[in-house]
Amino acid sequence: MWLPDSNRRPAPSTTGRLVFPDADIHVAASQFGEDAHRLGRLRLDRTLTRAEHAVLVDRAVAWSKHDRSLDEIIAAFGPPSITFGSPDPDRPKTLGYATADRTAPVVAFHLGHAQAGTEPAANGVPPDGVALLAVRVREDFVRGRRVTPRGGSYFSS
Repeated sequence: MWLPDSNRRPAPSTTGRLVFPDADIHVAASQFGEDAHRLGRLRLDRTLTRAEHAVLVDRAVAWSKHDRSLDEIIAAFGPPSITFGSPDPDRPKTLGYATADRTAPVVAFHLGHAQAGTEPAANGVPPDGVALLAVRVREDFVRGRRVTPRGGSYFSS
């Protein structure tokens, strides 16, 4: 699926797709989803208020300097606006948080297997579940993203 960006510049997510061409499908889907949100073509399950979104944008990167779980993210910030990937709590996914304001950044929490190359057990669940690997608040590579300690070991494997 391709969603044209009506701005006179490439969509920021295009750069991400070029830099990380082999990203997990939920990561790529979240980037396309952000483009769709900017164009008004993404239906959100939950729309954050401006106040909720402001707190999330202010806290997410610093909060993610520690390893976090799916349950901790939902306890801290509430249910996501949209989930890209499996709804199964033990499967990789990206949680997206957004407001009705299509110009406001979508905050994305990327959860994956806690260790690169982790194979699911016989029941289909990885032995260590999923963990927060990275958070993305804005397209600013320095201040708008954080790779968690567990994500750092995941990406360096």
